[in-house]
Order: sequence, then C-alpha cells, then structure tokens
Amino acid sequence: MQNGVRVYNGKRCASTTRYTDSNKGACGCGQQNSQFPWNHDHYVVAASQNLFDVSGGGKTWCGGSCGKCVKLTPTGGYIDGQGTAPQKKEPITFMITNLCPPWAPNESWCAAKGTPGGDVTPNHYGYEVHFDLENGAKQADKNGWDNPEVTWEFAPCTGSNTPSPSSWHNCECSH
Repeated sequence: MQNGVRVYNGKRCASTTRYTDSNKGACGCGQQNSQFPWNHDHYVVAASQNLFDVSGGGKTWCGGSCGKCVKLTPTGGYIDGQGTAPQKKEPITFMITNLCPPWAPNESWCAAKGTPGGDVTPNHYGYEVHFDLENGAKQADKNGWDNPEVTWEFAPCTGSNTPSPSSWHNCECSH
C-alpha cells in the first residue's frame, strides 16, 4: 500500500472484472446502439468513472480517456471470492471504449474517487481504478484471466488483438 492505494513493484494496481455487452458503449464505438465487431471481440475495457473522465466532471459519455490504451499486467494476485490467480501473467494492452459506472451493481468496483496517481479514495477493495474487461468473444477467459489484480499504465495502442487508432477514429467520441 502506498498512500492508501495498492501497488506492486512500485506500480499502481487496479481491480478487474469481466462483462459482455452488445451496446456501443460510452465512447460511441458502434452504429445506432450496436457495437462495432472489434468493440466486442478485441481487447477493450470499461474504465471506472475516475479514469474514464479524469477531469472529475462525472461525464458518462465521451470521457477524456476514451480511445486511450492501458497496458494491464497481472500481479498474480486476486480478491478472495471474486476471482482466481491468472494462468498467464503477460501484459495485454486494452483500449478504453466504455464506462464502468459507479452505481448499482458496480459500486464496490467502480466507485473510486479522485485523480488516479494523486489524491484518491480507492474502491471497496483498495484500488485506485477498476477495469471491466469486455469478454464478448471470451478474450479474457482465453488468457486465463478470472478477475486478476493488475498493474496498469497508459501505453500506445499496439499489440495483438488491441484495436488500432484507425479503429478508434470510427467512434463517435473521436470527433
């Protein structure tokens, strides 16, 4: 713990869960209300409110982190009763295309407050941010990820199965 937030090898940690959604998400990555195929079967995440909209304004549409990528690296840890140790610990880069809202049923995971890396009130489990991994094509499951604890950092949008910047430019919030 560092300033009340979980860290691993000096890096900030985050909690993770998995979800499946057929909507375009809070970054507008789809047509009408359906997802683009890559927003369903590639490495994309819904970020907790405090990371989705780092301005602190509470935006639920087109947050400032839409289209940015984060490298998530499992630490080997997990929350008892909420997941298991990851089978693979290699980092994966995900694009933020959705919001994990801080209300029911997500309060314990997604209700961290404050600026990540700064003054923050962590979520129920002690993490400064949370990532809900899109699992529509079982992409998290295929990596043996059952809600692992991860370190996180912003990263270029590169990597196998990570949406490209050109994919992002098709989203409503990229304009």
